[in-house]
Amino acid sequence: TTTFRYTTEAVTLGGTEIPAGVPVLVALGAANRDPERFPSPDQLNLDRDAAGHLGFGHGIHRCVGAPLAKAEADIALRAVLTRFPQFRLALLPDQLQWRRTRLVRGLASLPVLT
Repeated sequence: TTTFRYTTEAVTLGGTEIPAGVPVLVALGAANRDPERFPSPDQLNLDRDAAGHLGFGHGIHRCVGAPLAKAEADIALRAVLTRFPQFRLALLPDQLQWRRTRLVRGLASLPVLT
C-alpha cells in the first residue's frame, strides 16, 4: 500500500532534508527492503528473522487477513513443489525482469521449468 502524507515540521531522513508542509509518499513495500535491517533483501530466505516485518501492517492496522494469506502461500508452495519436484527457474536470477513501479514490487514474469 502507498499513502500520501504531509510533513508537519522539517525532518531529515537518510540524509535528505524534507521541509515542513510538503507531500511525502509512504510506501510500505519499501519498509522491508533496508539491507541494514534485512540482509540481502532481494533473496528469498525462508529462515530469515522477520520480526518487525511490515508487510501486513502493524499494531491496530495489522491486516486481519494476514494469517489466511500466510496459510495460502504455505499451501500453494507445498503443492507446487510436491507436484513438480524438479521445479526451478528457467533463467539465472539476475536475468529476471522486475516491474518498475512505486506501488507494487514484482516480477514481470517468472519463467520456470518443471
